[in-house]
Amino acid sequence: MPQPRILLVVTGDDFGYCPKRNQGIVDCFKAGGISSVSLLVNASAAKDAADLAKRHSIPIGLHANLSEGIPVCQSLRAASTLVDERGFFHGKMGFRQALERHQLSMEQVELELKDQIRLFRELTGHLPYHMDGHQHVHILQDGQTCTWD
Repeated sequence: MPQPRILLVVTGDDFGYCPKRNQGIVDCFKAGGISSVSLLVNASAAKDAADLAKRHSIPIGLHANLSEGIPVCQSLRAASTLVDERGFFHGKMGFRQALERHQLSMEQVELELKDQIRLFRELTGHLPYHMDGHQHVHILQDGQTCTWD
């Protein structure tokens, strides 16, 4: 009996974090060690990363980020449940604690994620092939739900 075909996808995340990380991820892709990448659109080298993905035909998805750096959505950079008094995301543990305490606005989460998808599309010219979460924020929940249009 023939064995079922299994496809293993290995994703290099944090693409866009910095130029050195971008180059290391591209080198891994070219060597066959990874099969796709996930882009941090709010990171300092996101544009460079998107250009590298195009140049090397690397399948690219969105690495949704709600825990590090600043929001993409301008209106959430001040007086938002997603950021501290300096306008930065709360960090991995701060995000988890705020979520557990029901101190995050799911409407603001939705706004930020929609803006990250919009920016991803601007940088790459297409929608993400996949989506995952920076520091695993995509698997956390607080009992509230988001509705997606």
